[in-house]
Amino acid sequence: MNMEDQRVTLLVLLDLSAAFDTVDHGILLDRLQFEFGISGSALNCNESYPSNRTQRISIDGILSNIFNLKSGIPQGSCLGPLLSSLYASKLFKVVESRPPNPHYYVDDTQLYISFTPGNYLGSRCLTAMESCIVDISQWMHTDKLKMNTDKTGCLLIGTRQPLQKVRNISIVSVGESQIVSSCEVRNLGTWFDSKMSMLTHITRTCLSAFHYLHNTRRVRKYLSRPVTESLSSCFDNQLSRLL
Repeated sequence: MNMEDQRVTLLVLLDLSAAFDTVDHGILLDRLQFEFGISGSALNCNESYPSNRTQRISIDGILSNIFNLKSGIPQGSCLGPLLSSLYASKLFKVVESRPPNPHYYVDDTQLYISFTPGNYLGSRCLTAMESCIVDISQWMHTDKLKMNTDKTGCLLIGTRQPLQKVRNISIVSVGESQIVSSCEVRNLGTWFDSKMSMLTHITRTCLSAFHYLHNTRRVRKYLSRPVTESLSSCFDNQLSRLL
C-alpha cells in the first residue's frame, strides 16, 4: 500500500540470541499471572512445564554432571513458541507510543516505518527507528534477553523512483553495531527484496532445489525405486510449499 502511494518503507529485522534458552521462569510466570490473568490449575500447569528440567553435555562420549535449568523452555514443542511469544509480549508496550509498526513471532521481530522520500521525513523516521531500537534493547536487557546484531537486517522497500530519492538512510544503528541496508533480507523463511518482486525468493529457492537434486542424483544408484519415488515426492511437496 505504501509503495502504491509512492512512499518508501524502512524495514529492520531484529533477531534474539537463543530466545528459547533465555526465557526466565520467574518472569514468565509473573507475566502469565499478572498480565494475562492466568491463575489456578492453568498457572500450575504452565509452572510445571518448564520447571524441574535438567541438562548434561556430551563431548566425545564423556558426559558432564547433571545440572538444573533455571531458564529456557523446550524447543520443538507446541507450547514452546506460545510461551516464548507471551514472554516477549512486552515488546508491544515498548513500541506502542513509537512511530515504527511492529510484527513479532517468537524470536523474530520486524519494525517498519514509511515516509515520503525527498524531504526531512526520512531523517526523522531513521531517528525514530533508532530510538525505538534503543528502548527495545533496554527492555531486552531487563528481561534477560539479548539481541543478535549479526543476524539483524535492514531493507528499504519501494518502487524505483522513490528509492532513488532516498538519502542518508543506508545505515541503521543497532546498539554498538552499524547495520548496512541490504538489497535483500530473509524474513521467516521468505526472501524480501527492495521492490517486493519475489524474484529473489524464487531464485534462491530454485538454487537450493538444484543443489538437493544434484545430491540425490549422486546417491541414486544406492537407492531402490520405491525409496527414490518417496524421496522425489517429499521433495516436490516441500518445493511447492516454498514457492
